[in-house]
Amino acid sequence: MIKKLKSGITQPKVRTFLLFLCLAVAAWLISKLSETYTHEIAFRVAYQQPPDSLILMEQPPATLPVRVRASGFKLMAYQVSPKEVYIDMAASRRASGRYFIDPGVFRSQVERQMDNGMALLELPSDTVYLDFQRLQSRTVPVVADIEVELAQNYMIQGSLQVNPPRIHLLGPPEEIDTIRELRTLPARFTDVRDTIRTKLALGAASRLKYTQFSATEVVVSAPVLRFSETVVDVPVRVVNIPESLDIRTFPTTIGVLCRGTVEALKAITPADFTIVADYARPDPETGRLPLSLEREPAGVYETSLLETSVEFIIRRE
Repeated sequence: MIKKLKSGITQPKVRTFLLFLCLAVAAWLISKLSETYTHEIAFRVAYQQPPDSLILMEQPPATLPVRVRASGFKLMAYQVSPKEVYIDMAASRRASGRYFIDPGVFRSQVERQMDNGMALLELPSDTVYLDFQRLQSRTVPVVADIEVELAQNYMIQGSLQVNPPRIHLLGPPEEIDTIRELRTLPARFTDVRDTIRTKLALGAASRLKYTQFSATEVVVSAPVLRFSETVVDVPVRVVNIPESLDIRTFPTTIGVLCRGTVEALKAITPADFTIVADYARPDPETGRLPLSLEREPAGVYETSLLETSVEFIIRRE
């Protein structure tokens, strides 16, 4: 026997009634969604392709309120997945010192991207203005802001190398007009015994918001070698001597302290150096002749004279 509810309606009858009600509501919704409506919606806008040599300083409105005509199904689908339209800024033109996109051109670009079955009825009447700035370019050197503390008896062979050594900038005049060089972010190395090779970012890359860099980081490198020392005794050459005089210096040779690789030091000889004493320029206080190292071999890292001046005697011919 079928159990009855308190109201006297059986469970099968309730289920039948609810099913009928759902079908009726669904039919009503389908009917309504199939109808055409006029409605205001807002497209998301992405701006692309600025004209050559121009940069957009401020973003124009990111949403575009429009009035459209479409079926309920189309409008409901838009609510679930809002439409994004792309505006080609290359279509802009300039008048009275300002860049803008004509409403007609703007409308045409939007309509081409709308879904079938959706008609554009109304756009904002205001012209879309674009804040463009004409770009300038310049190329500037890079300076490595790097501090190197070498381990004892180690040296940098040559000098620090920066690659690329120069950076090309493309940006608005107010950002790049005063730039004469670009410095890297600071770096410090201590107790260095091996070749240095590191990537360093350019500090200005994050500050110059509208400037394009040909590179935003550089590679700084330098070969580091272990060096040795040796002393080479080099004869003193006196210059600017009158023809009637013969000059003899004391001492006649001066030690030159040389630092370099073991291979380079093995190859040097006294003939690779020239030490000059100028007879025409004696020290006014001591009367001694100052010394200068006029020539030294290229393979030596560092040289220094162990004496900076010499005494002399004059012998007349």
